[in-house]
Amino acid sequence: RLTSNKEPQKLALIGLVLAAIAPTISVVTGFVIQAGIIAIFVFIFTKIWMFGIPAFWHIKVENKPYSFSKPANGGWKESLILGLIMTFVIYIAYAFLGDTMISSDDLKSILEPVGLTKPMNLFFGILFWIFINSVLEEYLFRWFILSKLEQLFGGTWLPMLLSSAIFTFHHTIALAFFINPIGNFLCSLGLFIGGLVFSWLYMKYRSVWIPWLAHALCDIAVFSIAWHLLIGF
Repeated sequence: RLTSNKEPQKLALIGLVLAAIAPTISVVTGFVIQAGIIAIFVFIFTKIWMFGIPAFWHIKVENKPYSFSKPANGGWKESLILGLIMTFVIYIAYAFLGDTMISSDDLKSILEPVGLTKPMNLFFGILFWIFINSVLEEYLFRWFILSKLEQLFGGTWLPMLLSSAIFTFHHTIALAFFINPIGNFLCSLGLFIGGLVFSWLYMKYRSVWIPWLAHALCDIAVFSIAWHLLIGF
């Protein structure tokens, strides 16, 4: 039998694994296997999973109170500034490297089967990714996964580095189907650094809403580029 001080670590590890695998399952089903309509259902299921497992684990398994993660300690200004800096870097990188990393035709061929080359579908998709999916990712990666890594390893930087690596992993798999290997490396590096920034903001202010602002600004930059490639301005 585990000693009492090891039991919370065991629970943290199980919760971490169960929550962390959901985004990768969705990406593998949609991009690696290309399961068509099944991938859409898996996508929806894993989004529910990404919300449900952390909530269930926190409230029912660990018997902790629920919270809306109110941003009571400030941080909006720092998040805004960091988000704008990252947005600027994304646009600069696209201006200099965009043509060598991804083409409009390649992006259309990937997104056309799921209807995201139609302006209205893409518009609502972008709203989903900015205002729902990015909140869900902050909830999963910055709150739940980062807190579990803190329980397992303690300290600050190791949990931040590991959570950023987990955050980057499924994005790297997906990016492999959109851009060339060099572009994937650069984008994955940017995602990892972004994950560190988001993690630092969460660790400092302990609210998912603070890193979400910076995350949302980065998403606006990325999806405005996607709109330019697919629809034009």
